[in-house]
Amino acid sequence: MKLTELYTVDNHEQGSEVQILDDQGNKTPLYIKVKGTDSVSYRRELKKQKTAYFEAAQKGAEVDTEKFVIDALVSCTIGWRGTDEKYTKKLCRELYTKAPFVKDQIDSYIGERKNFTKAKPKK
Repeated sequence: MKLTELYTVDNHEQGSEVQILDDQGNKTPLYIKVKGTDSVSYRRELKKQKTAYFEAAQKGAEVDTEKFVIDALVSCTIGWRGTDEKYTKKLCRELYTKAPFVKDQIDSYIGERKNFTKAKPKK
């Protein structure tokens, strides 16, 4: 075995598509391409959030954790297809804010490493 077989960052950075379900659990034509939790983008956003959280805690200020989640998801979103609306970070943030069931799907998908790796052949 080579250690490089364990590397995940490149696959997570490249991203993967998830088909979005509506609020009733039915498939929609919308596919959102996102980066995984091992991606540089996600880890950079997480580091930024940890710093902000630490600074807020030192000041006794409250932290908007929902905003943190949405910021992380937007930073990991690469684009979408299946809609006439062009992808922008602003529209993405609006979607995740006003359609929490979409945000939840993206959050769950990003957290599953297997969504970003290729199956390895059995020996």
